Amino acid sequence: MSQLRVLHLITAAETGGAETFLCRLLSRLPRECFKSRVVCMVRPGHVGGRIRALGIPLATLGMRRGLPSVGAVRKLMEMLQDFQPDVVQTWLHHADLLGLVAARLAVESNLVWNLRNSRLDAAPWTTRAVVWLCARLSRLPEAVLTNSETARDQHRALGFRPRRFEVLPNGIDCGEFRPDPAAREALRKEFGISPETPLAGMLARHAPMKNHAGFLRAAALVLKELPEARFLLCGTGVTQVNRELMAQVNQAGLRGRVILAGYRQDAPRVLNALDALCVPSAYGEGFPNAAAEAMSCGVPCAATDTGDAARVVGDTGRVVPPNDEPALSRALVELLTLPPDQRTALAGRCRERIATEFSLDAAARAYASFYEELTGRR
Repeated sequence: MSQLRVLHLITAAETGGAETFLCRLLSRLPRECFKSRVVCMVRPGHVGGRIRALGIPLATLGMRRGLPSVGAVRKLMEMLQDFQPDVVQTWLHHADLLGLVAARLAVESNLVWNLRNSRLDAAPWTTRAVVWLCARLSRLPEAVLTNSETARDQHRALGFRPRRFEVLPNGIDCGEFRPDPAAREALRKEFGISPETPLAGMLARHAPMKNHAGFLRAAALVLKELPEARFLLCGTGVTQVNRELMAQVNQAGLRGRVILAGYRQDAPRVLNALDALCVPSAYGEGFPNAAAEAMSCGVPCAATDTGDAARVVGDTGRVVPPNDEPALSRALVELLTLPPDQRTALAGRCRERIATEFSLDAAARAYASFYEELTGRR
């Protein structure tokens, strides 16, 4: 049987959750069964290079953010006509809309939307308009996928009524994200943190929904209980040149207690250095990748009840209401002060939960099965 041809259209290929998961998914879809291509609406970033390193062709439409382009539609139509995909898989709202227009004009293929974020509180009006339009057109794709039950339910509340609505959770590479005592020692040495120092961290790009300000306020409360604690923040825009973030650090009285490490390509090493990961999102989460990655490394999480965080964390960490810094600080203190035997046992439960329920292999099998069933190949 010939390979099933899948063209993935995504807004960008930077460091977001959707882009990262697409790259990981492509690394596990069997090449003998699937022939994949990726098209970015704008210029690709970090993840684009990783996709190309897999041997997957990646092209760009050269669009500018926030600006529609008739030329981009024509260019995408030419790519579709050249590749003749069995499935056009689009990722995120803008790509969903563009893919719908181009695919319907250019080829006969199965169009599948993929929705990730669950709320649009701080989204610009242009994005809200795209989402509104997608909701009205949501019966046109053959199917709509999402990575979380929360995103599915909240898109239904926004008016999405697809013919087929499926939840396919993200998956974590448990071989890449694994307990690594040597990495823990090396990274702590890099940042000048002793092995005994309680260390909590946050791995997220700087954006309102990620709620760095809330994390810093919670960290200040943690220091009242654990003066020796330190805090490590990594992600795009999380550096000392970020004036807004530095003002929040100073306002919380955390100068000298917080390390702002910026974007890191060694997330497994960073996570292994932590005693607890914090996911303080105020809104907008779908599937919290950072929490699942930390758990796969044996690091417990304190997370706010946004998206499917409670579903991922289960009974291996702490889940608190959004924007409740006292509750978040108490959760962090509980995790940072666990006795060694309890910490070891909890680390094992964290990793087992991800390996059992949210592994990358399981996610790839789910996508492969979905594409094959959709196209009648199974």
